[in-house]
Amino acid sequence: MEQARYQEIAIDIAHAIMMGEYHEGERILGRSTLAGRYNVSPETIRRAIAILQNVGVVMVNQGVGITVTSKAMAERFLKSFDQKGEIQSFIEDLKGLMDQRRENDLKIESHLNKLQGYMDRVMSRWLDVGEIEIGKTSSAIGKTLRELKIRERTGTTVVAVIRDGFEQFSPEAGFVLRGEDVLLAAGSAEGQTKLRQLIL
Repeated sequence: MEQARYQEIAIDIAHAIMMGEYHEGERILGRSTLAGRYNVSPETIRRAIAILQNVGVVMVNQGVGITVTSKAMAERFLKSFDQKGEIQSFIEDLKGLMDQRRENDLKIESHLNKLQGYMDRVMSRWLDVGEIEIGKTSSAIGKTLRELKIRERTGTTVVAVIRDGFEQFSPEAGFVLRGEDVLLAAGSAEGQTKLRQLIL
């Protein structure tokens, strides 16, 4: 599964934290500076930071910026990619077996597909971040995140709400939604589709 640019940036920042470039409690460069450093848009940086916020590596506060919260979580986050590499290596071995012994095609291909599907689900849960806007006539308007039971019903996590151009990370369960709010949601593609349906 090919990584998106914002996923690569999240990995790079986590690596910098683990290597001591940034320390716990230290403020990281602002989003605009990071955007220039990586030569990407602010939206790409926002998604990368949302990933790290979701797994407990950094914390984002309005007026304070991006702060490192846990080197240990950065290390844990990076280990997930080592595991992905091991899985990918196993997949390549299975492909070799398919070339050598075509009579086992059906059995090996079934095993390969199950393993690939498992890896995609695991990585999607960690990394996929989508922006979903609440329409002006949405039934979600005036309701809290608690009332909507987003995590229970969709499997996604709302890591931030963008309102009038300002991001509020880690909104509380009592946060009341308004029309044209944009939810920054971490979760699988299937979960994000459910979330879109939920807030129609």
